[in-house]
Amino acid sequence: MIRWMRPRDMRGIVRLVRTQLVPVSPWHHPRDSRLRSEIASRLREGCTLVASKRRCEEPFAFLHLVVQDSVLFIDLLAVDTSRQNRHWGTELMARAEEYGVKKGCRKAMLFVDEENDRAHRFYNRLGYTAIKHVSSLRCYRLEKPLGRWW
Repeated sequence: MIRWMRPRDMRGIVRLVRTQLVPVSPWHHPRDSRLRSEIASRLREGCTLVASKRRCEEPFAFLHLVVQDSVLFIDLLAVDTSRQNRHWGTELMARAEEYGVKKGCRKAMLFVDEENDRAHRFYNRLGYTAIKHVSSLRCYRLEKPLGRWW
């Protein structure tokens, strides 16, 4: 099931960041409580969707998004290794894009680390195009038109 995040989901989200995002990131990340506080701070802005087996269970996937003017910004997406290749990431992205369209977004945008080939292939399959390389962040900015504007 996919639902909006609840406060008790934070533990599972931190676990997903630690196991799925930190290992593929070119940046040094804090450990333990500092990582948790940084994630909590980041999640305060915007909305977070989670996927879990049941309503009260820990999430095995999540997507954090922020709507800014007419842009849907996909900030974080992670799916537990045991649940990858089962369309959970695709479904989370579809739900986020639907939400963005309802909020009047004309495009979706996200950043992908320059060496994360698997993520590049995933987002390309969903219709995202690399618009710009941001060398200072060592990533690419990807965009996709949303709703009736494309």
